[in-house]
Amino acid sequence: MSEDQPGDHAAQAAADTERRIDRYTLLELISVHSPGEHFDGYRQFPTELWRGHDEILDRPVSIRLIRKDDARLNRVLGAARAAALVDDRRLLRILDVLDVPGNTGEQARTAVVTEWVTGQHLADRLGGGGLFDPTVAVEIIVEVSRALATCAQHDVGHGRLRPTCILWTEAGEVRIRGLAIDAALFGPIDPAAPDADVDGLGGLLYAMVTGRWPALAIDPQSVHIPLAPAAGRTVPMPSRVRAGVPAEVDDLVNRSVRQVARPRGALPITSVDGFAAAAGSAIDYLAPVTSTTTAGVGARLRTAASTIGRTSPTAAQPVIHDDAIDNDIPSRPMGAANIVRRLLSVVVAVAVVLGIGWIGLTLLASDPAVEEQQAAATSEASVILESEAVPFEEDFGSGLTAVLPIQSAVSYDPLGDEDGDGRPDGAAGRERNPRAERAIDSDGTTAWLTRKYDAPSVGRKGGVGLIVDLGSPKEIATVEVDLVGFGTDLDIRVADQIPDDPDLWTEFASVKEAGPEITLRSPRKVTGQYVLIWLTGLPVLPETVGTDEPQYQGGIRQVTITGLDPQESFAGE
Repeated sequence: MSEDQPGDHAAQAAADTERRIDRYTLLELISVHSPGEHFDGYRQFPTELWRGHDEILDRPVSIRLIRKDDARLNRVLGAARAAALVDDRRLLRILDVLDVPGNTGEQARTAVVTEWVTGQHLADRLGGGGLFDPTVAVEIIVEVSRALATCAQHDVGHGRLRPTCILWTEAGEVRIRGLAIDAALFGPIDPAAPDADVDGLGGLLYAMVTGRWPALAIDPQSVHIPLAPAAGRTVPMPSRVRAGVPAEVDDLVNRSVRQVARPRGALPITSVDGFAAAAGSAIDYLAPVTSTTTAGVGARLRTAASTIGRTSPTAAQPVIHDDAIDNDIPSRPMGAANIVRRLLSVVVAVAVVLGIGWIGLTLLASDPAVEEQQAAATSEASVILESEAVPFEEDFGSGLTAVLPIQSAVSYDPLGDEDGDGRPDGAAGRERNPRAERAIDSDGTTAWLTRKYDAPSVGRKGGVGLIVDLGSPKEIATVEVDLVGFGTDLDIRVADQIPDDPDLWTEFASVKEAGPEITLRSPRKVTGQYVLIWLTGLPVLPETVGTDEPQYQGGIRQVTITGLDPQESFAGE
């Protein structure tokens, strides 16, 4: 089912520029939605979305036209009335609902008029490959969830959250469109989700940090961005799709999105209020705000003690008198009973203080070990202050790593038969080798690409990849790969020479359904000069999805390797 996509009516827009509905002028036909399903006795007809102009208030508006005999009309009108009750700046408001009489060749319709804003929606931002910083994404989702929490107080939900309903205005504001009405027209994205808005909020956060929508077996046109890679019957957590996603984002997503793999023991979020609270807590961890400088415990205690010693009774905090709080309450003199009670309290407090002091003096006098400990501490401090400084020797075997320079890169196709002699080409086998250097240059927009295959398993070869040369054996800590597309299966292998058989390399790490950015670590120490990035499963080309002959192609944009150089000496530094 196609939703809000420009149809064949674009040419009609110019001819209809002078059409009017009451005080509103129809200026431009934005989209036409045609229902994909028809049921006997349940009639659905195409709906039109127009950009219009309010002639009286001189402002742009959005106008949705629905036929009077559409079975969804009553549901849409109820949603519009409910949405109009919510007053929140972050929502595009319902401005008017009016009848449009029919005429020759045209049915009677109902017009739902809402605000029009100029800006960009989330799907456009993600369509260009631009992902959000996780902290910024959580800040945005906090705003959206708080707006929907306000709606929930009026028993109104959005019901169909997706990237095209989140807008950024020219002033940088986040606005939400389609409250209740979109769900009345098109239904929820995932009908099986326990709460459509909780699922949608988690889906929006997933989309902002990965560029994918966390769902299986739905039409990508309903969300206008690609779907997340499948991991069995679920989709992977955001950190498995994009490197560097913090655990707080994973937690929000797997507790809210139905089809994301949820760790055992993770409690699901069951309401928009709960999601807003959880998102607010996450942003406190990701971007804490503090107005004081961080100091050690000892420093804070010393500061407090010196402040108490210098503070006089007259320099204490300002006194707030009762008449400053409530001038209507007259003051009255203190009674004799009150004076007696206060005197007794003072006497008891003095007695307690004197008793505690006497006990402390007794303990000090009876335990000579206290004096010995004080003397030992004083002696130790004197030794430290009077001793000579000793140069610090840095231990580079403790896990301190750096980015290792890559000398060169070549493609690796040992099981291919480029020369057609019926035998594998071995270590000399190459696939698109002239472009291999693109994976190690400083330009993240270029990439080494494999050939196009008819199967994700790289034909009958079982794999193809790149070899990067570190110049000499290095102790490898991490291998970060920026891949082309989603859903790549890859192995990282290491060797000091280039064998003909990829199985002869030392295994470093492997991952399934990766992309586009992934960082791999080995559970054990691995040393070698050559690093093989072995692609064993390729992602499908998006333009061939749904065709009779889908094609598969992988690629590598950038490779970054961190580790240690065992041969490097730090003596004398």
